[in-house]
Parts: sequence; C-alpha cells; structure tokens
Amino acid sequence: MGGFIDKIAVLGREFTIQTELISGDDSRIRTLVYDGGRLVTSREIPAGPDGQVDEALRRQHARITETLVTRAGELEATKKGRPPTPAPPTAVAAPATGAKVSRPLVKKKSPLESAIAIRQTIGPFGLAFSHEAPKTAEGYQRCIESVDAALDAIRSAPTYHAIRLDEQLTMIALKSQIETWRLADRDIAVATEIWPTIQNFARHLQKINNRRDLVEFDHHMLTWAMSELGHGEVTTDLVDGLRHLGGRDAELDRVLRDHELPQPLELLEVLLRLMDQTLA
Repeated sequence: MGGFIDKIAVLGREFTIQTELISGDDSRIRTLVYDGGRLVTSREIPAGPDGQVDEALRRQHARITETLVTRAGELEATKKGRPPTPAPPTAVAAPATGAKVSRPLVKKKSPLESAIAIRQTIGPFGLAFSHEAPKTAEGYQRCIESVDAALDAIRSAPTYHAIRLDEQLTMIALKSQIETWRLADRDIAVATEIWPTIQNFARHLQKINNRRDLVEFDHHMLTWAMSELGHGEVTTDLVDGLRHLGGRDAELDRVLRDHELPQPLELLEVLLRLMDQTLA
C-alpha cells in the first residue's frame, strides 16, 4: 500500500506533507507535516475498510494540504490569526442547597483531558500577550523576546501536536516575523507591524475557554472548590483540582505558582471573581 508526499512553499518556508498507512490490528492513516526537517504536526484517522484505503489516503492527504495552503494564504494576506466563532456557553445548574459537591473527574484520554492539557499549554500565551501595544522601543523588544520564548515553549510541549493546525501555522508565521524583526536590527517599525498579529492571536487563544466542555468543567470545578474552601482551609486536593484550570486566569495561575498552599482569603477572592465570570 503506497502513500503520498508533497513539498509546498508557503510563508517563505518549504513544507513537506507525507501521508501513509500504518498497518496493524487497528490500521490508521497518518499525515506528517514538516517545516524544513522539523516535524510540526501529525494527524491520524482510522483507515476504514480495506477496499477504500487508497481513496481515504488520497482524501486525507488532499485535506491536510488544502488546509495548509489555505491557512498560509490567509496569514500572508492579513498577518492575522483567524478567530473562530466559539460555541455558545452552556448553562450549568448550581447544586441544590446542602448537597454534597464532588470534585469533577477527568477521564484518561478523553476529549476533556485533551482540552485541559491544551489550555494549560496555550492559555498562558493568551493571558500574557493580549494587552495593548508597548509604548517604547525597549518595551517592544522585551515583549517580542518574551513572545518568542513563549512560542518555543508551546512548540516543545508534549501537547503541541494536539493543537489546531491553523494555530500551529500562526505560530510558525510569528516565528518567521520575529526572525525578520531581528534581521532588521529589532527595528521598532517592524515591531509595530508584528504586534497586531501577536495581540490578535493571544486573544484568539483565550477563546478556548468558551469550549462547551470546558465551560461546564470550569463551573463544576469552581463550585466544588468553593465548597471545599468553605471548610476553612486550603488542602493539597483543592490545589491539585484547581491546577486543571491552568491557563484560564493569570491571577489564579500566579497564586498556585507562588504558594504551595495559598491563604484561604487570597484564594477566595480569585474564585469568587472566576465564579462570577462563569455565571455571566
């Protein structure tokens, strides 16, 4: 059984797209995308019936190639990430008065576990760089160097290959623009051209919080946390649970990072504000 391989030039780089059949008891079709010699993403789907594998290979290869070319064209034309319309939040009923609130469970290898891990990876970028443009050349330099380091951290994270392909392409485009800025001796004019892309992408990444499953999970976790905090102390179980909200709120991330067991009052203020947001 064969496969497909193509090379395309977009975003000033050469990408290699390779689609192949992974044989076995659970046969799969895998597509790998390389930026130069570096693997930037992979996608797998079930191979399907034996008689349709060739067609499934062709369709999957064409779909990934079309997505790459289309997204790269949008980035080159607008220098902005595409903000998808998020699913509307779902209302989550509050527990009955006096009812025992249990900690929400996250099943292994579930879509929810993946969504939580992805938010923990990309959320901090969204929180850190959604602010308005810096005012000085030094401010731009500081921020863009921080952006570059944050992008490297995301791209080296275990969850990187689970991040949306269009978001990966935006990161690649940003890395290319930052390289151009450095070659231009960190010129402030180039920096001001890059910043809207950074800011828009950061705001786009924050929209992960609008995922239906995360909206429901966050509300359940906050409800449980408030119930636990009502006992008058912060436990390791409470802190462990709240770490599942990583990447959602900068202040919560800071409190959990700076203190092994935060003070109850400090944590209460953060949780009350987050609870208000989930009910808004």
